[in-house]
Amino acid sequence: MNLLLLLTSISWFSSTIPSPGNKDEIRWSQRSDLTFSDFKGEVPPNTPWAALTSSIIYFTYNTYNGKISTIKVYASFKKNESWIKNNLNDVLAHEQLHFAITEYFARKLYDDAQELKEHTGDISIAANALFKSINKDCDRMQEQYDEATEHGMKLPVQEKWKTTVDKLLSEYDSYPAITD
Repeated sequence: MNLLLLLTSISWFSSTIPSPGNKDEIRWSQRSDLTFSDFKGEVPPNTPWAALTSSIIYFTYNTYNGKISTIKVYASFKKNESWIKNNLNDVLAHEQLHFAITEYFARKLYDDAQELKEHTGDISIAANALFKSINKDCDRMQEQYDEATEHGMKLPVQEKWKTTVDKLLSEYDSYPAITD
């Protein structure tokens, strides 16, 4: 059995399912620093926002004899769904941190999913519950981040969030590199 779940951490639009090796994505394990040219989406007319980051967590697993045999997780930045209208370093730094928050929750999901390898019963129910919980927590943190920083306008608060997210990332090891 192979199941694919996606965690959406977009400022706040829905996302499409990525295909492995998709050229529209930047996986955190490939390169974590975003550049202005990575934002390839069309800027909506009359938007009050300076940018939008579309990022997801890709999560899939395989089972063998009723147990999880492999887990694949990574954070992905969606180039064609992300846009930036103000090429300012502060705006880019704010969007970079949205991607870092997604990476934090990808690491948390990978770590928590390891416990599912010992799970007995319906794996898909347990995996879906874990996924929904991580998704809810990620969305909540993304919203808190935007509210606290006023979408990046409060630079001292932005710096505090960067320190906090860097610390959170250090709490979890990176998941195995994805090569496909």
